Amino acid sequence: MLNVISRSIVSTHTRGPRKVVANLLKGLDEIGYPYVVNAALDATDTLWIHDDSAALEAALALPGSPAIIAGPNIFTLPSEIPSSVLAKNVLFIHPAKWVQEFWDRFSTTKINSVVWPVGIDTRTFAPIDSMAKDLVLVYNKQRPQSDVDAVCKALEARGERFAVITYGNYKETEYQELLAEAKAVVWVGRSESQGVGLLESLSMNVPILLWDIKKFGDFVGASQSNFSAEQLAFTPVTAAPYFDERCGIRLITQADLEPTLTTFLSSLSTFGPRSYIEAELSLAKQATAFVELFKINFNKTDSELKSPVLHSTKKWQNGTLYFKCLTRLKDAVRQIIR
Repeated sequence: MLNVISRSIVSTHTRGPRKVVANLLKGLDEIGYPYVVNAALDATDTLWIHDDSAALEAALALPGSPAIIAGPNIFTLPSEIPSSVLAKNVLFIHPAKWVQEFWDRFSTTKINSVVWPVGIDTRTFAPIDSMAKDLVLVYNKQRPQSDVDAVCKALEARGERFAVITYGNYKETEYQELLAEAKAVVWVGRSESQGVGLLESLSMNVPILLWDIKKFGDFVGASQSNFSAEQLAFTPVTAAPYFDERCGIRLITQADLEPTLTTFLSSLSTFGPRSYIEAELSLAKQATAFVELFKINFNKTDSELKSPVLHSTKKWQNGTLYFKCLTRLKDAVRQIIR
């Protein structure tokens, strides 16, 4: 049985890291693999430590050799990983190839890692065919306001009805409601390790005009100071690691915006973004791929992974009532501040 250790899953605040856990659990339910969430670290011999560095160090101090997959939301940079962790047999997961290459480039030690993206919930994010589709949704994630203004100006000139949504300033229900009436999205975003929000748009069969980026540092915000000049200049990088011709059109420079927007809006009926998600990133497909990581890298058998036996009925600290109450109090304060 898999023990899922996550701080994010306790939160009521819907963000990418929480989606990674929630969607994998849905996928495991689909394919029939049992799991527990935030059980004691010694409750099973198979752990996924999603975003909790304290749990990772504690698990590595346990007797025996538990099979541990860590990430993708546990460390941002490889320099954050304690040397005690690097010396152990831990498999780190990255949502996209460019992220793995980023870590390889800026790590001073060889890190055992694989690429694994989470599946997308196509039932929750399904098209609503009964609604009129006459909106162009402009999605802004930490890009210069001048980029967003350029898109809005181009849409105004074409007489398009549009709305702007900004990362961090909306509820998921608002996003779903806008996508339900959208015929297209213009995505003006920063680098994405996977881009679950973008993929949910595709799942609702809404094509995307993706204004992509050239380097990792193509974003605005205080977090720029967390990275070196070399890291900010890193390439190749993208705002959409999972995207092909079924999904829409990609552009890089503002000079290409006007002609590409014209081509995109005139060819919306030719795209099939939902088919891409169903084929490449279904919940069941990616849950199966996750289970395979334990079989391939730790020689775990199907019977071991499906065993219902728990060695302990205790909880890790993330599963305690105190942690849950504290997390939800923080969520409530965050909502008030918004």
